[in-house]
Amino acid sequence: MIIAIDGPAGSGKSTVARLVAKKLNFDYFDTGAMYRCFTWFVIQQKQDPDNEEALIPLLEKFSMNVTEEAGKKKYYVNDTDVTDVIRTHEVTSLVSIVSAKQNVRSALVKIQRISAEGKNMVCEGRDMATVVFPKADLKIYLTANPSIRATRRFHELSEKHPERSKISHETILADIKKRDHLDSKRAISPLKKAKDAIYLDTTNLSIDEVVEAILQKFRKKCRSQMHFFYRLIISLDHLFLNFFYRQKVYGLNNLKPGGGLLCSNHVSFYDPMVVSSACYEEIHFLARESLFKNKFFKKLIEKLNTHPISAENNLQTFKTILSLIKENKKVLIFPEGTRSPTEEIAKLLPGIAVIATMSKCMIIPVYVHGTYDVWSRKRKLPKLFGKIACVFGSPIYFDDFAHLDKKAKSQAILTRIELSLKNLKNWCEEGFRKDPP
Repeated sequence: MIIAIDGPAGSGKSTVARLVAKKLNFDYFDTGAMYRCFTWFVIQQKQDPDNEEALIPLLEKFSMNVTEEAGKKKYYVNDTDVTDVIRTHEVTSLVSIVSAKQNVRSALVKIQRISAEGKNMVCEGRDMATVVFPKADLKIYLTANPSIRATRRFHELSEKHPERSKISHETILADIKKRDHLDSKRAISPLKKAKDAIYLDTTNLSIDEVVEAILQKFRKKCRSQMHFFYRLIISLDHLFLNFFYRQKVYGLNNLKPGGGLLCSNHVSFYDPMVVSSACYEEIHFLARESLFKNKFFKKLIEKLNTHPISAENNLQTFKTILSLIKENKKVLIFPEGTRSPTEEIAKLLPGIAVIATMSKCMIIPVYVHGTYDVWSRKRKLPKLFGKIACVFGSPIYFDDFAHLDKKAKSQAILTRIELSLKNLKNWCEEGFRKDPP
């Protein structure tokens, strides 16, 4: 999935894109940094940035590499670390001139598209949604008042590069206005809002508010991609749970997109409905084979992404789950095996560790709160009113256990899931304070 974020200089694209990528566990691609790297290279080669013919040979010599150190991107041009120097005033003042050249854009756009192939990525720049990724799944156009953008850039320089803080606000504002004019008026890939992009003015918004607005648009987009019958049923479930049980959802930022396991406690028939209605992606369910004997009911539950499993054939069950994860699907698992007779987290079945080890997938702990009170195993019929909450915990990644041997790995995975579920349970009982663990 590609999220394309465009906008003028100083609108907060880089900061916002980086945070959105982190929250979604997507790759982040600062395409503006690529043009800055090439502009720096042009300066180092002592070529005229306005002479397109002189830039063509440089494209063949230009090589760029991006690494990540301590959670921060490092940019290299032909093995030279240029992370800081590409943000200098000299590079900033020339990057619009260099990036406006047809041959430069054609060469670098190819690199951008190759870099994004088959990945979940947040890409930001000035023509991401209009030229580079015209079929991006979600398009955002960020902007802000020029004076506000100049103030942001001034503070950024003062904090990151104190030695350059002597550059006045007026100088930065003049540069921004000049770049706006050059970027929007250039003949090649001008800065403009894509017709289907979401316009977001950040003038009066904090960074966190902008990020949350984009995440909400992302979740809405994911829901719109659900197939019709599934979306219809999930929407009805959502209305039902909200009306009768005032359902709340917490920790949505922990629900990372893509394939993996949702590992939930299980105390009620309501649990699958609660988890699925809280998710902005389609999820897949497992059910015993006997439920598929009736042809009508079989067709119904299959449309709701339900797959048959056999209690006697664990191998087939594992194959079904692994196949779904390989297809980048999320599978809801109840690692306790059956509905618990109490609200306590029961001992987890070892099969969940086998699946996690074989698939090396992401595991998201989920705690469903309140369903025991309204429809536990002790009740034939549910209460009509109550309070229900669905809480997504911090994802568990296989890399945390990769260094362990097979036996220790399985035990560590089970222990981590069990501890996460218990922590989420305690968090709910303490009154839903702060962010879920």
